[in-house]
Order: sequence, then C-alpha cells, then structure tokens
Amino acid sequence: MTRGGRIDPADHLRRPWRVHALAAAEGLALHDVWEVAPPLPTGVPLARWVEVFRAEPRPLPSRALFGLRRALGRVFGLDRGSAGFVPVYQEPEEQLARIANRTVTAFLHVSLVDRHPRLAVYVRPRGWFGRGYLRLIEPFRRWVVYPALLAAGGRAATRLGEVAG
Repeated sequence: MTRGGRIDPADHLRRPWRVHALAAAEGLALHDVWEVAPPLPTGVPLARWVEVFRAEPRPLPSRALFGLRRALGRVFGLDRGSAGFVPVYQEPEEQLARIANRTVTAFLHVSLVDRHPRLAVYVRPRGWFGRGYLRLIEPFRRWVVYPALLAAGGRAATRLGEVAG
C-alpha cells in the first residue's frame, strides 16, 4: 500500500477521534485529509513531530500565498477579532486547533495512524463570503499549500528518524 498524499475522508471518519463530536457540535464538515508518507520512528510522539514540523521551512510559493492572505486579511479585516489557531486539546495520538475569522470557522486535526502523521481540516464557511472564499482558494490549497505541508511533514519525520537512529 502506498502511503502519503490525500486520504479518503471515510477512513478518517471511521476512527474514534474526539474531533468528530466537536466538529458536529460546531457544524463543521470534514474538508480534507492528508497523510505524510514517511512514518515516525517508533517512540517518537506526535507532539514532537508537530514541534519539528512547525520549524520546517516552507517553499517560496507557499510563503507567498500566506503572505498575500495576511495582507488581504489586514486590508479587508478578514481576521479582525481572530486569535489565529488556538489549541483545543492534545492527546498522544491526536491534536486539535481551532480558528475563527470572518471567512470560516475551522479545525486543524493532527493525528497519528500506523505511525504516519495526518492532517485533517474541518470547515464551516461564514455566509456567502466564506463560501466564495473557500472556492477561490481551493486550487491553491490543493496544489500549493498541502503539498508544501506534506513535504515539510516528511522532512520532519525523516529528521526525527535520523536523530532516533
């Protein structure tokens, strides 16, 4: 079985994650699930991978998109009142962060399945503007952002393997 890349949402939904009840309570739908190809070495906890993953550099196209989003957010007040991603819970096999702004309410769920980190995004758009915003950014998320995140996640897993080995 080839690992890594986009995952069938049904596989994520059949697992007993805490996020399912929280997402349902907030009216969020599962939008995407992606898996990092290299597995974490035995004994390396998910929290350590998240720490190393966050420190991984992102390629220029991804940084440019996030920079553009931050600039547009300031100009149009898209993030007014938002605290950014706020941790909701952290357990050995899963972590959840929440963001709410003028475009969406969303969860970023990070989990570990057979030693492979996974990223799942749950979203509820805010009105017509949020729905339009999600349609507009979809190709950029799919072809720039997620591949950059998966590559960074893979580098983080590999780096942890080198340290563990």
